Amino acid sequence: MSERKNRLDYIDRAKGILIILVVIGHIWQSGPVFNTIYVFHMPAFFVISGLLLGITRSYRKGFGSFFLRRLYAFGIPFVFIELLGVLTDIIRNGVTLNWKGYLFNTLSLRYNDHNLWFIVSLFLVELIFAALALLLRKKWAVCAAAAALLFSSFLPLGGIPVLSTLASSMKYLPYFVVGFYGRELLEQRRIWLICLSGAAVLAAGLFFGPKFADLRIPFQPLKYLIQICYGVLGTYFVLQISQPQPPEPFNRILSGAGRNSIIIFGTHHIIYAAVAVLLGISDFGTTPLWAGLIMLAVVVVLEPPIIYIINRWLPFLAGKHYPKRTAGN
Repeated sequence: MSERKNRLDYIDRAKGILIILVVIGHIWQSGPVFNTIYVFHMPAFFVISGLLLGITRSYRKGFGSFFLRRLYAFGIPFVFIELLGVLTDIIRNGVTLNWKGYLFNTLSLRYNDHNLWFIVSLFLVELIFAALALLLRKKWAVCAAAAALLFSSFLPLGGIPVLSTLASSMKYLPYFVVGFYGRELLEQRRIWLICLSGAAVLAAGLFFGPKFADLRIPFQPLKYLIQICYGVLGTYFVLQISQPQPPEPFNRILSGAGRNSIIIFGTHHIIYAAVAVLLGISDFGTTPLWAGLIMLAVVVVLEPPIIYIINRWLPFLAGKHYPKRTAGN
C-alpha cells in the first residue's frame, strides 16, 4: 500500500510541476521558456493519465460504469470552465455575443475557453482506450491506437469543430498508450537518461519553437514521430525529478497543485486576465516580465482559497465527490 501511495505522490508532484508550467506558458506566450514548455507539457498530461489508468485499471469494472465516472469527472468541470470562459472573454473583450452565441460555442465545441480542447480530448482518449483495452488484447490495442491515429490524419481540422476535436484527440492517443504500457520504463531511474531528456527538451524549445509541439496541424508522419519522442522524453524528465520528495513546503505545494490541477486549469485564466486588463496588457505574446510576475503572483495568492472553497463546498465543479464523513464529524 505504501509503495502505491508513494508512486501516486510523485505523480501528483509531476502534475503539479506541469500545471505550474501551464500557468507560466499562458502568461508569457513567447520566448525560450514558453517554447520549451510547449514542446512537452500537454503530451505529458496524456502520458501521465495513461500511467494512472494503468495503475488503477478502473475500466475493468465495465465500460458503462467507466463512462459515467469519466463523464462526471470531465463533464461538470467542462461546463464550469466554459462559464468562466464567458466571464473571462467579457473581461478582456466586453460583451461580444448574446447568450445564444456563447451557448452555441459550447455545444458546437468552438469553446468560449479555447483551452477546453484539452478536457474534451482527454475525455475522448480515455474512453477510446478503455474500449480498446476491454475488447482487444494488448498488441491489438496498440495496433488499433495506431490505426486511429492514421484515420485521424484524414479528418479535416477546419470547418467542423467536432471532427477537428476528434482528429486532434487521436493524435494524443499514442501518448496515453505509452503511459499505460510503458510505466516500468518511465519509472526506471537512469541519471544519464534524465540529463539527456532534459537537455533534449531544452534544445527543442530553443531551436524548434512552439509550433513544433502543436499536434493540431495537418499530419506529417516524420515530424509526428519526432514530436512523440520529445513528448515522452519531457514526461520522463518531469516524472524523474518528481520522484525524490522535496522538503516542505515545496512538497505540499507541488502535491497540492497536482491533486487540484483541474481546478487551477479552470480558474487561473480569469485571474490573470482580470489583472492583465488592470495593467493594460492585451497581448500575452508580448507580456513584460514585470507584468507577468504580478499576474503570476496574484494567481499564486488567489488559487489556494479557490481550491479550498471548491474542495470544501463545491467539489463537483472539479469532477470530485464530497469527502466521506466519519462518525462523530
